[in-house]
This record gives sequence, C-alpha cells and structure tokens, in this order.
Amino acid sequence: MMYEKDAKGRETPGLEDYLAAIRQRKLLILLSGLLCLVLATLFTTTRTPTYSAGARVIVNPTAVGSIDGRLVRPVLEREREVIDSNAVADRVAEQISLGQSGRSLLGDLEVVFVDDSDSLEIQYTSTDPELAQRVVNSFAEQYVARRVEQAQVLDDNTLNELQGKIDEIDAQVADLEQQIVTAGAERSRLIALDIDASAVTDQITSFRTSISSLLADRRTTRNDLADAQLSQRTRVAPAEVLQFASVPEVPNGFSDRILQFVGLFFGLGAGVAMAFVLHRLDRTARESGDVELALGANVLASIPQFGVGNRSGNAAVVMLAGGRSAKVQRARESFRRLRSSVQFLGTSRDADTYLITSARPAEGKSTVSVNLAVALAQGGARVCLVNADLRRPTVERMLGVPNVRGLSSWLNDNSITDIMVPVDGTPGLVLVPSGPPPTNPGELLATGGLNELIDELSEQFDVVVVDAPPVLSAADASTIAPAVDGTLIVVDGRRTDTDTLLRVRGELERTGGKLLGAVLNRDSTEGGPRLSRDRYAYERVSAARATS
Repeated sequence: MMYEKDAKGRETPGLEDYLAAIRQRKLLILLSGLLCLVLATLFTTTRTPTYSAGARVIVNPTAVGSIDGRLVRPVLEREREVIDSNAVADRVAEQISLGQSGRSLLGDLEVVFVDDSDSLEIQYTSTDPELAQRVVNSFAEQYVARRVEQAQVLDDNTLNELQGKIDEIDAQVADLEQQIVTAGAERSRLIALDIDASAVTDQITSFRTSISSLLADRRTTRNDLADAQLSQRTRVAPAEVLQFASVPEVPNGFSDRILQFVGLFFGLGAGVAMAFVLHRLDRTARESGDVELALGANVLASIPQFGVGNRSGNAAVVMLAGGRSAKVQRARESFRRLRSSVQFLGTSRDADTYLITSARPAEGKSTVSVNLAVALAQGGARVCLVNADLRRPTVERMLGVPNVRGLSSWLNDNSITDIMVPVDGTPGLVLVPSGPPPTNPGELLATGGLNELIDELSEQFDVVVVDAPPVLSAADASTIAPAVDGTLIVVDGRRTDTDTLLRVRGELERTGGKLLGAVLNRDSTEGGPRLSRDRYAYERVSAARATS
C-alpha cells in the first residue's frame, strides 16, 4: 500500500507527498515525457511489423504408452513438447518447402495451454502473415498426423499379435489332429494283434482334450481380435485440428499512435507507474480481497497496527488498556466488529467453539485471541479462553495470569479440576492456561482428551476460544481444528503472502477443519490516506469525550 508504518513507526510517503513532488518538478517531468515520446516515435518508425497466426488442436486419449492397452488421458505438457520438437518441425519444413531446417522454425513457435480443456493453442510469428498462417497450420497437421501414426502402429501391432496367436493355435490344433490320426492307426494295429491298447486310447483322449482347450482359446482370441478391430474403427481420433489459422491482418502490438501515447504517459508517470508495478508484484496479502481469494473465506475484521506502546505484554490487550489514543480507539472498534462477526457466526453457523491460529509465528494470533475473548465477555457472554499453544505460550503474560497448572496438566491427568482461572477486570471471562511445558506437546494434544475438554467447556460457556500454534510451524492446530466448530486465521497484512495462505487452507482441509473466516491483522489500509484533515477525527473526538 502507499501508506503504512515502517519498523520504526515512521510514516512512509502517502499520496499527498507524490502530488507535492509532481508540483515541484513539473519541468523535469515534462522533459522526461518529451524524451519518452521521441523514443517511442523513433521506435515506431524503425520497427518491422510482425504477425501471429494461431491454430488449435485437441488431444484425445489413446492407448499409446499404456501398459494394459487402456486409453490414457494425454499429458498436455508432454504433447506441447512434442509439437515444439525437431521431429515435427522437420516434417513441417519438408511439407511447406521452406528451404531451411525445421529447427529454425522453433524460435518463433509458441504452444500454450487452453484453460479447462485438452486443447493446445499453436502460435507462429513472422514478418510475412501468409507464411505465419502456412507454418502454424502445418504444425497442427503434422502433429495430428504423427499422433495418428503412433496410434495406428499400436493398433496394427495389437491386431498382428492377436492374429499370430490364432495362427499358432491353428498350427497346434492341426499337429494334435495329425497325432490323433497316427495314434488311431496304432490303436487299430494293437487291437488287431489282440494287444492292450488302453494307453493309446488314453493318449488320444488327452489329445482331444488339448484340442478342445485350444479351440476355446482360439474363440476367445478371435473375440479379442473382433473387439480390437471394432475399437479401431469406432475410436475417436487421437488428435484433431479444431481450428485452422487464417491470414492475420493486424500486426502484433499496439498502433504507432498508441505507442507514442504510452511513451508520453510513461515519461510523465514513471515514478507512480513503478510503484504500481512493485505493488502488483508483491504477493503479500495486504487487502481483504487477497485474503478472501486465497482462503476462500470472508475477512471478519481488519485490525490496525498497534502503536509501539501496545505491541507486547498487558498493553497488547487493548480492550483492557487504559490508553485513549486514536490508534487504541481504532483497535478497540476493530475488535468490537470482530465480536459482532463472531456472534453472527454463532447464530448463522451454530458455532460456539473457535480455534484461532495463523500461518506462522509472530502474526498476532494470541493478541487477537485475547482481545476477542475480552470483547465477547464485555458484550455479556460467558467466555472461556483456552491456551492450547503448549510450545510458546503468551496468553498468560498478556492477561497477567500465572501459568502453574493448566491444559497440559489436565491432559496428563484428567482428575485435575481446577485449571480454569478467572481473569481480573473482565467478569465472564476465564482462562485455561497452557500449563507446564510438556516434552511431547504434539502427541499430548492428539490423544483426544482436548476434544472432551472442549465439549465440556462448550456446555458451561457461551463461547470457547482456543489459541493454537501456527498451522505451518506445528501440527497442533491441524490436530485441534476438527474438534471445534470453526477456525479463524489471523493474517499479518505486512508479511503473510497468498501462497502461504493457500498452504494453510490446504492443511486445514486435509485434516477436516472448518474454516469460518480470517482476521486481517496489522492492516495498514485501515482508515485510508490522509488528505487535508486528520484521518481519525471520529476517534479523537471519542477519546476526548472519554477522558473528560
């Protein structure tokens, strides 16, 4: 964002600072714009126009490369490499008689995927529009021909193999029949000589049994052959040209006038444009839309960055802090909005147990947990805050509660009953401390005892808030998530990127956790930029009234 706090609490330049710089350096900006305009004009007069033609092919399943002969869905990345290969390029060069090697065509060829389909877009760029059309259409045709040839070779091999098996069976049957004739003659001779011919008779019977078995195999093989022939006749082509390219009429890129305008605009707004580009390249989830897109859940509240004096210890519990500064007032109102959102979730989603976690450490999940619990208690609800962060507990220090006995104690010994500690100054709020640090926190939380505790607490309290370790730092949060009604993810607006949020979302979905929403913490956009008046006049008036 254009306006935020740096690590030392100083304000970075806002919109008004950039406007002041423009007013002070008008001549420099005009000269920069004129220079870029001249450069753009020189570029438009010296450039050679290029044209791009595009054809589209669809890749259908084939048995090529299959182990069991079944149709296999194509791997588009591999097929893209086949199109962009020397083998296909050489066939193209031979077909259109370019007088050059196929490898020289690959430099201007581009094959791209078509979203949500098994199609590939083939594009070729050239200074000659007719050549671009011929080359790209040839690439499409030669790729389809190559894939059809591969499928035909496979089909021919299959048919030849089956026919060869039939021929082999016929030869074996003929041999056995000849042996039966010979054995029959021998049996007749033995009978004529009044010699026991039972052995020869058994042999003839064995031959006939073998013939019957072979004939059965031949019928089966003939059926397989008929099926293969039918499949070959009715099968969809392994590849088809969906769309041939037409001769491109408009050159690539922008027109000369547009390029000149762009050059002028870039010269006049280079500084602002660069800031915009850097902002667009930044993957940090600074805005609610970024968070909601990555997590697939609504942002329930945006918490502004606290002042230096409210960033740790008891002072971080702004719902109980005595400060009346505009920042503290804004933070309190943000947590009240979060309380309203959670209360709405309780009625609309029938939820009363919540897990609060984050992607990584130091993103403010414990601060949000404590202030939300206090805000809910101040609203009249009976609230139990459970510190399930057995690795790096901080809730007790923030609330000024001793961490002598707590969750780890109860998980080790369910007979312990006095683990809930009332929070001074906040009627209706009790805390279950983390307890003494265990040697095996992950295994302790995975025993199932925490599920029972949460169920018991949900019967005694209106709302149960569970503070858990970060999702990507330990498996504890993923273990706890299925035991609660929903999970809230705390997102640091200064450092959490969208890729990390996607990983968090996937981890929760993998373990069966229900993601109800997110909290955008340290939101530097809260309140908007300053213009000629103070951004937080309303908070200043509220603070003045509170102290009078």
